[in-house]
Amino acid sequence: MKFNNYISDFVNFKRFPTRSLKLNHFDIGGENPIRLQSMVNTLTTDIDATVSQIIRIIEKGADYVRITTPTLKDVLALDEIRQKIRINYETPLIADIHFSPKVALAALDVVEKIRINPGNFVARNRKIEYDNDKYNEEIEKIEKEFLPIIEKAKRHKKIIRIGTNIGSLSERILQKYGATPLAMVQASLEYIKIARKNDFKDLVISLKASNPRLNIWTNRLLLSFFKDLGYDYPIHIGVTEAGNGLEGRIKSAVGIGALLVDGIGDTIRVSLTEAPENEIPIAREIVNHVMETRSYGEWQTIREEFFNPYDYSPRQVVNNFLPQYPIIIINAKNYYKFDSPFIPDFIFVDNENLSKHYKADGIKLIGYNNSFDYKYLKFADIEKAGELMAFVEIKLEDLKENKHFNILKKIRNTCLVFTPSTVNVIAETRIFLYEIIKRKIDLPIVLKLKYSIADLETFAIKVAIDSGIFFIDGLINGLWIENEKISNIKDILEISFEILQASNARTSKVEIIACPSCGRSTFDVEEVTNLVKLRFKNIKDIKVAIMGCIVNGLGEMADADFAYVGTSPGKISLYYKRKLIKHNIDKDKALDELDELIRNKEF
Repeated sequence: MKFNNYISDFVNFKRFPTRSLKLNHFDIGGENPIRLQSMVNTLTTDIDATVSQIIRIIEKGADYVRITTPTLKDVLALDEIRQKIRINYETPLIADIHFSPKVALAALDVVEKIRINPGNFVARNRKIEYDNDKYNEEIEKIEKEFLPIIEKAKRHKKIIRIGTNIGSLSERILQKYGATPLAMVQASLEYIKIARKNDFKDLVISLKASNPRLNIWTNRLLLSFFKDLGYDYPIHIGVTEAGNGLEGRIKSAVGIGALLVDGIGDTIRVSLTEAPENEIPIAREIVNHVMETRSYGEWQTIREEFFNPYDYSPRQVVNNFLPQYPIIIINAKNYYKFDSPFIPDFIFVDNENLSKHYKADGIKLIGYNNSFDYKYLKFADIEKAGELMAFVEIKLEDLKENKHFNILKKIRNTCLVFTPSTVNVIAETRIFLYEIIKRKIDLPIVLKLKYSIADLETFAIKVAIDSGIFFIDGLINGLWIENEKISNIKDILEISFEILQASNARTSKVEIIACPSCGRSTFDVEEVTNLVKLRFKNIKDIKVAIMGCIVNGLGEMADADFAYVGTSPGKISLYYKRKLIKHNIDKDKALDELDELIRNKEF
């Protein structure tokens, strides 16, 4: 299926024009700032704890705070929470609602905005075959349930977010479209069409997945549909179940940054399995970096689609000496004994004594000296590259003459090392790739990025935004990061490998899909996440989902190999490929049982 371009220019930043919606003093969409939000993880009925956490989130700079609201009892608590918050703050509150239209209707009396999930709004995941008649019959039932909510929101000037998650699509949608980006778009469009039919316009739309690549494809596709249909609803973006620590920050930066770069997103949430107030500084860092770098420089316009933005179609290269997976190169200025899983594929050295140590470790060396395994050349010497296996440094300015393209077409046994010259790494790299792809040059490309950032977290977020998008789209073959203010090679390596893993380009360790937890969680998700990371740190090529409740259970862990799901306080169920293996086991035994499942893999 061919879709329209989701953006009109692949290089110059332009935010997708959406309508502005009134929301206290924090209007959303249009030319308003990109809004930051988080979600409390307390029990809503624990009013004091919830109020305290909301205040911590607000004081970190949040524009909105979302609160889980599963029952009418929670709506009553939410009303009291709102009154306490309104003493000092005007920050809009959002009720997060699953399964119950009655709760959604009641919540509109209390908060400025509600979020409903099309996949479970009326809890009709019936295991039946949906022909056209049954499909249309269910749409009619949804409209009947949704209409009172629309009418009330219209009367009271409240906002509704249609929040679709890949893991909780309805059986109706799954049968027709599968668990695909198109399914998520169509699930949202069903509700948008009902709202439009009834003249309700105050909608915010979000499509989320825990897989950053799927997340990006889906939102690009949504924008393509919006352009085709003439829709201008504000878009909320985020990566669900990103996890915690460096891993969670990098996965969020890759999945959110790539969308902001292309002008997608009016409000964002970083979903960390940590204290929710930690999410706001990360969100701000992501937005600031995109805005600061994408506005830098004047660039040519590229309107032609030169890669597939909706599916994985990696650039085909002639590859005579690189591994099939994306490589990691490190610049070593001193000797470091590398430990699994973070071992570079190549090391650049300019010191004969240092190279002896690394040769003994069996790591391939790149350098200016002919005695190294691979020669490193400046572009002026590129014609020598065909005589030996070489990495050739190249800049955008080196592509100004046609004779250089002719050389690039002829040489083999060569990997290009593209080094951007400005802070607008994405614009510059996209122009370079466009020229390379247009001329059918099939040499592998490593992206070499240089920074001078002392703070490790800030550095990780920025480099993840700058590089992750190219691995998502399958356009480059390796990553080489340098930072003159971070001397610890292990830190550089870990960030490099985390970016490749977050981009679905290369797996180096167990991947965790951990929900950020909320008032529905039946156990301490952050504690279990850290225990799982520690226990399975030497196992790779598997995904483990850690879900605090059944709402985030079967659906949200659909992409995982194994899942640890809270079913009730103190009780855990374990899954393999969505198949229930152990039901309602004691939490104290659950981790050992999961260990046995993972290590045996026999069912």
